[in-house]
Amino acid sequence: MLSLLRVLAPRRFSVNYIGCITSTKKNPMLPNKSLHDRPPWDGPKCPQSSVNTGPTATGNSDSPDKIKYHAFNTQTIKSCYKLMISSVTPRPIALISSTSKDGIDNVAPFSYFGAMAHDPPILSVGICRNGPNRAMKDSAKNVMDTGEAAINIISQWYLDAANHTCGNFDAGVDEFTESGLSKLPCEIVKAPRVAQAAVSYECKLWKCVPVENDGGSPTTEIMLLRVVNVHVREGFLVEGCDMDRPEVDTMKLNPIGRLGGNTYVGLGDTVDIPRPRV
Repeated sequence: MLSLLRVLAPRRFSVNYIGCITSTKKNPMLPNKSLHDRPPWDGPKCPQSSVNTGPTATGNSDSPDKIKYHAFNTQTIKSCYKLMISSVTPRPIALISSTSKDGIDNVAPFSYFGAMAHDPPILSVGICRNGPNRAMKDSAKNVMDTGEAAINIISQWYLDAANHTCGNFDAGVDEFTESGLSKLPCEIVKAPRVAQAAVSYECKLWKCVPVENDGGSPTTEIMLLRVVNVHVREGFLVEGCDMDRPEVDTMKLNPIGRLGGNTYVGLGDTVDIPRPRV
């Protein structure tokens, strides 16, 4: 099964607002190709001009001095949103489960997300504010109020339910109930974790970096979260791994990433490339 997963073409899913997969797409720039079909590289001493530059507007792989680029001044264009989410891809997705100070559970996905460190383990999540009033989203408010949350990794088998949680629900609504996702208790934090997730991180808020736009209005909270406990479903660790240095089998995890628009992406094909010895 794993060998089959390694050679599948990249999978892209478009999901509508009620969470149903509406279409799947292949990359038109790479018809019937995988990572194993990439152009050859002659080694670290080859001239720079021999490194493939990729497709251009003319469809040819031109020399770097002949390629034209668009330059966008981020302080003058009207919005950077589509530019950022369509080019910084694929992005992992944090499905954040949290509990308000009034005891109402919340779960929602955010793709401004990444692992920033491992000693100690730190995850970062950027949560943009809502609408013209720049209201803080429920997930951000809950983490700020309680100082904790759980982050769950979205896998392909529950993509539709996870996508449904991104609806604009009222603060008093429990998205677990609305989406059909199930809760499991955490061991250290009070927020629940998602039962459908094969990997979940219990987190404590370490730092919050507020972001303002050039006009001085708050737009985003960037949260740095200290991982205090990790739950990995049985059967999802690399077979025979050192339990003091655990490792998740990514192919079994089958995580989902985010592209631009409403498009999600699966693992697709993979390739192992050894690090250079210098």
